[in-house]
Amino acid sequence: MDQFLVVLNAFASFSSATAAIISTANPASLSGSPLVTTGEHFYQRMYAVRAVPLELLTGILPLCLGGPAVASVVAAAVFVQGVDVIIGIGRNDVGMALGASFATAAHVLYFFSMPSLKVHR
Repeated sequence: MDQFLVVLNAFASFSSATAAIISTANPASLSGSPLVTTGEHFYQRMYAVRAVPLELLTGILPLCLGGPAVASVVAAAVFVQGVDVIIGIGRNDVGMALGASFATAAHVLYFFSMPSLKVHR
């Protein structure tokens, strides 16, 4: 089960990073605007600069490391994806809300399965 959650966490992370990269090439895919403005380009790049490194770290670190530092990175991804769910709901963007909900759930499940969080008695 733990290995499945590691893979699920990595899949959610890489999917989110891929979406950010795709939207860099085609900002209208993220904003839904027929005419993409300079401001949309700017904010989309800001989103990608945050999303890509965080999600790559969240997906890769658990494959090779453990401990509280990795737990902190995964916790940050949980928070960021949770906020993305709220933003998606606020924009009535079903795709964003569902994608971010999946990533949030995957990160939460992995976070609570981490050996470094289990209490030893």
